[in-house]
Amino acid sequence: MGKRVNPMGVKSALTYEVSEAAVALGVSKATIRNWVRDGLPIMATKKPYLISGAEIRAYLRSKSKAAKKPLNHDELTCFRCGAGRKPFAMSVECFPNTIKTSRLAGACEQCGGAASRIISNSRLDEFAATFHFKTGAGSEP
Repeated sequence: MGKRVNPMGVKSALTYEVSEAAVALGVSKATIRNWVRDGLPIMATKKPYLISGAEIRAYLRSKSKAAKKPLNHDELTCFRCGAGRKPFAMSVECFPNTIKTSRLAGACEQCGGAASRIISNSRLDEFAATFHFKTGAGSEP
């Protein structure tokens, strides 16, 4: 899976040639051409073809939004399955991630692979009601 491109790499008020857009976003010219084939609108009245910065931003944001898979309240993201899955026996460990967030880790119910989810510490009690928190080294509640 490739890196996600930051849509703020281009200025919305400018137009870009394929090579200029590639440099601004840190991708190859072939990537830009693939995006055009995939639906990125271009100004093709004459060569060189121009691409609006606003259109690039809108395209990248729509692709990013389409790639996101929201989880149900009782799911973790399984790295092997690549989908939201319930943890085995609804049992998870809770690790502090940042001051405001924690990471829930468990094993996928279907494949046994590692599964994880980042949650807000303000919602910790809500998730404690759904999952069985294991106690052990590094675990919170």
